[in-house]
Amino acid sequence: MTSAQLEALTVRWEEWESQASSPSRKIGRARLHLVFLLVRYAGLRLGEALDLPISAIDCATGMVHVAGSAPRSVLLPLVAMRAIRRIASLPEAAQPDFLHLDQGFVRKQFYAVAAPLSLPPALVGPRALRYSRGLELLRQHVPLPLVQKFLGQQSAAQLDAFLRFSDGEAGRVLRAQRAMPDNENILVGIVSRLAVGLRMVEVEIAAFSGLRLVSLCPPPLAARLELHENQVVSVRILPEGVSLAGGTERPQVSVANILEATVQAVHRDACETFVLLNLADGTPLHAAPESLALGKWHLQEGRRVFALVPARQVTLLSE
Repeated sequence: MTSAQLEALTVRWEEWESQASSPSRKIGRARLHLVFLLVRYAGLRLGEALDLPISAIDCATGMVHVAGSAPRSVLLPLVAMRAIRRIASLPEAAQPDFLHLDQGFVRKQFYAVAAPLSLPPALVGPRALRYSRGLELLRQHVPLPLVQKFLGQQSAAQLDAFLRFSDGEAGRVLRAQRAMPDNENILVGIVSRLAVGLRMVEVEIAAFSGLRLVSLCPPPLAARLELHENQVVSVRILPEGVSLAGGTERPQVSVANILEATVQAVHRDACETFVLLNLADGTPLHAAPESLALGKWHLQEGRRVFALVPARQVTLLSE
């Protein structure tokens, strides 16, 4: 589905819930709407959503803790949390079986609610919505390993099904991104804290994987982006701005971002060293430190290091 179609479907669900004609229908529609939101924005499987206790949703932070065969924690955007908080605050939501609905019944309701939009049934079912969320994250430059983690995919067959979805759209997105040299080191997250200083704005970003970064942003850019807490933002880390430190202990240095990582690949010439790192959460990170600065420190694949990234090297993207 396109972004416009997803938006139209999301609005349709809000309208459908609001049109309930009796108190009992209002509760029933709220339950189904919450299932839709969990599939649409958290990428949950239908069975995971129906088994989810309301207590697993942290309405303050927007974090959903999923148990079962693919345990994980996923972060929901603010646009979803408004409706989720409202539904979770209903007295009936305190009941442990609030989301315990029949899967066949839920699927029929998904198709019925979307019928006025004339969208093909294959695009509006739970699985299609879950994969559409994965495609959204890919288009926002979230690395494929993190999208897999977000969706709880643990096998090659599950990944293959996702890559084949929508005539292979995920594969096309990935190929297009690999063809863009400026695409490396882009991360997506939610603004978790803001601090305004005289010359800079300090922005803490919680990535979808749980990784936290601090950026220093000029006030004009902060104003143009209309920065606020719970806002989804993209940031880029310049490879040249990443320094490396070895050892097993976290280095005691005055750098805002100290990220544990593992060396995946190394290329070194007389002037520069190009390093591909894997951060602790699975995020790939490219670094290009000066060879002279590394001295006799021998980098090799599999070595544990720390990536040191000053806050000024974490740049908020305006688009």
